[in-house]
Amino acid sequence: MAPRRRSELYRLTVGIASASLCVAMAGRLGEARPDWTLAALIAVGGVLALQFPLHLSLSEKVSVASAVFFAAALLMQVWQASLLVAGVMAVDSVASAVRRFAATREKPPLGVIGLSVLFNAGQGYLSVLCAGLVLAAFGVSARGGIGSGGQAAGVVAAGVVMYAVNLLLVSEAIALATSRNVFEVLANAQKVVSAQSASLYVVGAAAAFAAVRLQWLPVLGVLPMVLAYLSLRHRIELRRESVRAMERMAQEVDRRDPYTYQHSQRVAIYSHAIGRQLRFTPAEIELVELAAKVHDIGKIRVPDSILLKPGRLTPAERRVMETHPRLGCEILSQFSEYGKVLELVLTHHERYDGRGYPNGAVGRRLPLIAQVIPVADSLDAMTTARAYRGARSWETAMEELMQGSGTQWNPQVVQAALVALFGEDTQQQARPRAAAVTA
Repeated sequence: MAPRRRSELYRLTVGIASASLCVAMAGRLGEARPDWTLAALIAVGGVLALQFPLHLSLSEKVSVASAVFFAAALLMQVWQASLLVAGVMAVDSVASAVRRFAATREKPPLGVIGLSVLFNAGQGYLSVLCAGLVLAAFGVSARGGIGSGGQAAGVVAAGVVMYAVNLLLVSEAIALATSRNVFEVLANAQKVVSAQSASLYVVGAAAAFAAVRLQWLPVLGVLPMVLAYLSLRHRIELRRESVRAMERMAQEVDRRDPYTYQHSQRVAIYSHAIGRQLRFTPAEIELVELAAKVHDIGKIRVPDSILLKPGRLTPAERRVMETHPRLGCEILSQFSEYGKVLELVLTHHERYDGRGYPNGAVGRRLPLIAQVIPVADSLDAMTTARAYRGARSWETAMEELMQGSGTQWNPQVVQAALVALFGEDTQQQARPRAAAVTA
């Protein structure tokens, strides 16, 4: 089953399970009289908080709404709080679809919107429900206050459970869609915003307990929420600056050799086009582009006498040159932002038949996404001049790709490259189609 289909099935399962549980427990909603004013305030606060998410990537984002939802778990009866949060999440999903339509004028598929609404509402419902059940087990509520150390521990446990359930549900969906390990997704996200995310639960708890005694006091909670939001934004911007710095360093590597100037940028463009043809998800396309832009960064440690040699390399010099994928991994491994692209950088010179370098890995055993850059990299190498030879024509490059299909490169990726860059019909299409993609 394709990664996207697995992710869709998972999200559908979560949504249906949550909806079924909600229906089964509908009779318990009347166990406590609803405070409609409080419910309205929490709903408005949650919707507003969700309108300003901070994006870690195309598929990962965080929001200060966690503080509002944790306050709801403390202030309201557990079944009421979880249903309210599910409704807020559903409204936000619909609002996101409307904004996307307003910006692009492209009507999104109703099935996609429905699945998004179902899953987002479901994961919100389950995370708040689990937190509420933990609070009930410890006998804790904002209205009753905290009378012992055990109850204080219950508040902490509820925050941890809510955070963990929400994070795990979302990370599993991302992991399935991108063919990654769920623990890798979890670690990548929390290296960026773990402290700031924890602070939101503290803010939510403080606002909930304050609301019982002084109804106006939670308004002051807006200030720490804003500070947490600004801290999150600053942390994510630092992460993006690290990415941009690495890309600029990779461009400097290209500039060392006038024959390869902007090579990495072109490889990223070709990889994007191939990824789209292979029907990668947006997150997978983002991943392969990110790796393509820095795939040769290890060459910064290769001496100029080898990197800029105007003729063919000796066997000893070639062995030095063939260390650059591993050197690139060593450089990038120092930055958590590149943790998910290390394998793509390390394997961009591996071959489908196992005769590549640096490890001689059998390419067909690698994930499909790791077999895109070798094709894009070779294509650009063939169609640009080198010190020891001129640039080959697009028609010749196309023929070489077809000849190496099944030995040097994955046949599926080669076919995708031919269609994406050259067109499906004749060799006469090669030059204009490839030039258009580059542009």
